[in-house]
Amino acid sequence: MITNIIESHILLNYLLTIVISIIMALILKLPLLPEKPRRFSWTNGALFPTPIIAIGILAIMYSTKFYWIYDGFVLAIVIAISAALFVKYLFDYVFPKPNLGEYSE
Repeated sequence: MITNIIESHILLNYLLTIVISIIMALILKLPLLPEKPRRFSWTNGALFPTPIIAIGILAIMYSTKFYWIYDGFVLAIVIAISAALFVKYLFDYVFPKPNLGEYSE
């Protein structure tokens, strides 16, 4: 369904997506922060990359003017849950960990 929504609904949907994706990632037992040393850590966490992927997909949907129902609230929830599931189960297959060479221990 293609409709125009106001900016406050878009901002609310972004915040809803961030909060739900973090909560869902914590329910799926992703760590909140990556392991130390954080500079060379490739551990997926609840704060990164889960909400970043969720708001990116939501931004793509809004740029194509696809809001779905209830001014995008349902779309924001579905994208947040699917982003957390993607990071937990498919992220390492789509984006494999790099070979660090001299930095690997």
